[in-house]
Amino acid sequence: MQSMSRLILIAEDDAAIRRVLQDTLEGAGYAVLAAADGRAALEQLLTHPVDLALLDVNMPEINGFKLLKMMQRECPGTPSIILTAHGEEQERVKGLELGADDYVVKPFSIAELLARIAAVLRRYPARAMAPGSSFPFPGGVLNGDTRTATAADGTPLPLTEREFELFRYFLSHPDRVLSQEELLLRVWGSNTPAARTRTVAVTLTRLRDKLPEAAAACFENVRGRGYRWNTPH
Repeated sequence: MQSMSRLILIAEDDAAIRRVLQDTLEGAGYAVLAAADGRAALEQLLTHPVDLALLDVNMPEINGFKLLKMMQRECPGTPSIILTAHGEEQERVKGLELGADDYVVKPFSIAELLARIAAVLRRYPARAMAPGSSFPFPGGVLNGDTRTATAADGTPLPLTEREFELFRYFLSHPDRVLSQEELLLRVWGSNTPAARTRTVAVTLTRLRDKLPEAAAACFENVRGRGYRWNTPH
């Protein structure tokens, strides 16, 4: 069983295989979403904080390769494993070139599948702060129950709802560069061209101004790539 339930999307058009995968993953302690085609899978990716996508290459509507390309644009940072046909080396190579983290060949071994999923997830922290959980940070704590931030001496920190969500996302993804596109999608719920303004930078500046100096110093602007919360040592 997983110490923390991770959400996995299964995108597979074969109903029997999809059911086996869902039963297997749920039995291993994962939360599961299932989609019978690429278009339904994309909708799931855009509306849920998926920790990993398991993608069949040959799906109707949007195939696995096209979906990988769209994921790079619409939900960057979401890890993926592709399911390929036995002996199709070109499929495996193309999937990896398009950003897949790994592949599993059909017919697959359940033990191998679970091992590969676990290996990929170890490289990615959990996406979201669990309901009711709290995160300590230098000079204070972010409170999941009350959706507030408090300084170490108990003084409330006046964060807006958006600033809270932005801070929570950073604390849920420590030591990883978060692109503007990912932050717009996951915090603002939009990644349209109209949203690509200085929204993230301005909100982050306001957030840092409200935090204790030691916490504000943990944010890093990674030139040309995005922002990172560096875990204090």
